[in-house]
Amino acid sequence: MPDVRLQIDRLVLSLPGGSAGDGRKVGYLVVAGLAAAGALPQSGDLPNLSVTVNAAMGRRPEAVARQIVDQVLHALARNV
Repeated sequence: MPDVRLQIDRLVLSLPGGSAGDGRKVGYLVVAGLAAAGALPQSGDLPNLSVTVNAAMGRRPEAVARQIVDQVLHALARNV
């Protein structure tokens, strides 16, 4: 099986009320979740995506990241 690589050029998060550490953790978890999903296109350009999730203040970074991953995968399924 060839080595398949996906490059995310930019991941922008706005986490009102969250710390910089929370933002880093959410970003890492989102990238890890997308990699683990195995549902990303094998080749070609991925579209620019914007997703909005309801991340209530005080929610754990893991829950926020999972919600973002779910929304990204849903959006990709519609665009691919």
